[in-house]
Amino acid sequence: MVSWPIFFLLGVAAGVARAAGTPYKGAYIGELSTLEHGVTGKVYAVDNVTVYIENFSYDGEAPDAYFFAGNKSPQPSSRGFIIPDERGRNDVLGPYRNKNIVLRFPVTKKGQRSLNDVKWISVWCRQFAIDFGHVTVPPGLVKPAPQVATGLHSDKPALAASSVTVVDTDTIKVNDFTFDATVPDAIFVLGSGDAQSSGSQVLDEKGSLEPLKKYTQRSLVLSVPREVRGQPIQYFGVWSPTKGMISSVTFDTKGLLPPSLRSLRK
Repeated sequence: MVSWPIFFLLGVAAGVARAAGTPYKGAYIGELSTLEHGVTGKVYAVDNVTVYIENFSYDGEAPDAYFFAGNKSPQPSSRGFIIPDERGRNDVLGPYRNKNIVLRFPVTKKGQRSLNDVKWISVWCRQFAIDFGHVTVPPGLVKPAPQVATGLHSDKPALAASSVTVVDTDTIKVNDFTFDATVPDAIFVLGSGDAQSSGSQVLDEKGSLEPLKKYTQRSLVLSVPREVRGQPIQYFGVWSPTKGMISSVTFDTKGLLPPSLRSLRK
């Protein structure tokens, strides 16, 4: 187990306090209008191709209803496309009652559909061309997106990575990671603050708190520490209690990250 300096422990405690509160769900698009069949729900952009509907309800009684989206008209119409349901299917919608669901835009022969392609999202009955409830996508909506930083580098000790990506609020990817393990107490760290100081320890790809072993061009998937989830991420690096920060990358703290799908599906 690593022995932490007191300022590190205080920083962790403060991070836990800041992380408490309303769960992050992405960029708020709006609330579905209730027009027919009890449609309700709040809609969020998880990223440019994924939406989250919180507390979605629909009575399931229409014969040909789907999640539908389009941009050929300012309001819902038959000129649109089906968004697959939370199982990825184009089935007629059944009943929902205050259910949290994640929808991903379809891939067509022309490529991936996205929020850039739509002005509205609707629960739409194709047979009778009726809008049961919809939300309008605000112009200029900023969609959450992963943040990518150029890689880590150090000559002594030998350390390198081609890139570091904060995928979402829970996940970090480190590509082509190499480390010679000549600094025996080095660990991954992440946090919001001075990149030359320590931060919250990031467990390795096996979920271990032990110091880093030798790596040769490994691609690693790591978990964002709980105490900094939901906070702006400023840096990720390899840090040593004896040597300090060996190498780090920084991120735009104003950037909007996608929420973790795992957290939305709880």
